[in-house]
Amino acid sequence: MKMVKFVSCIILLTVFMAAFSLPGIALAQDDEMKIEEKIILRPDFPTVESIAGGSFEFQVEFTYIGEDSKVFDIRTTAPTGWEVYMTPRYEKERKITSINLKPTMGAGEMMRLVATAPFWPLPEPGEYKIKVEAISDTIQASTELTAKVTARYFLDTVSANELYNTTARAGEDNIFSIKVRNLGTDAIDNIKFSPDNPEGWSVTFNPDKIDVMEAIDEQTVEVNIKPPPKTVAGDYMISLRASGKQIAAEKIDIRVTVETPTIWGWVGVAIILIVVIGLIVIFMRFSRR
Repeated sequence: MKMVKFVSCIILLTVFMAAFSLPGIALAQDDEMKIEEKIILRPDFPTVESIAGGSFEFQVEFTYIGEDSKVFDIRTTAPTGWEVYMTPRYEKERKITSINLKPTMGAGEMMRLVATAPFWPLPEPGEYKIKVEAISDTIQASTELTAKVTARYFLDTVSANELYNTTARAGEDNIFSIKVRNLGTDAIDNIKFSPDNPEGWSVTFNPDKIDVMEAIDEQTVEVNIKPPPKTVAGDYMISLRASGKQIAAEKIDIRVTVETPTIWGWVGVAIILIVVIGLIVIFMRFSRR
């Protein structure tokens, strides 16, 4: 009998201890199930390359881990003069400065960042850092993007006096000036000149080449246009082109009006005078008869 009572007491004590220990177990389980709140920014491609004057587009994934939806302010920091804005992935015309994120354990919300360098002056080749931040009242995160600017080559040729026509005398030197301009962001090497002119014409350049032209620089080049001595008076077309190691300029067309040389003009006047005098002499002889 005593043994039965002892066993009963042991069972009751065990049940009593288990009853008091359950809330602690449940509390411990609740603590283990509590999710740590955080925001993660992950770019698909952290470095994007483009020429100076182009735009740079990045895809950034915003992943929020937490209990309830949360609004995050989006802040961007870029080099001076750059324009940077965020848009939804499929709504490229809508610029946003905040986003409401739902908690997820999988893929986050993909956003699009567009960065545009200043048009003038164009940035020099190199790497430019852009910082993106997502900030809420309790948590924040950031990521860094790199816009890699490559050299932009732009060689241009124009008339020095803004006129694309000139006069020339057959058999003589005739000077026409052009300006060669490097409007790019890096130097252009070994610039040479070539003409496209009527057969028999001589077209030469002074200087005949430019070894190096730095960015945002220009140089005047004299073009000597010499038609053959027996060129018939009239309008002719020649083309001029400047070509560097990295890039060639668009050709320019020049209309050349060839005039009769001065000596032939005087010869013509002399012939006319001789004819007139001859007619007068003949008229006087016949009038005496």
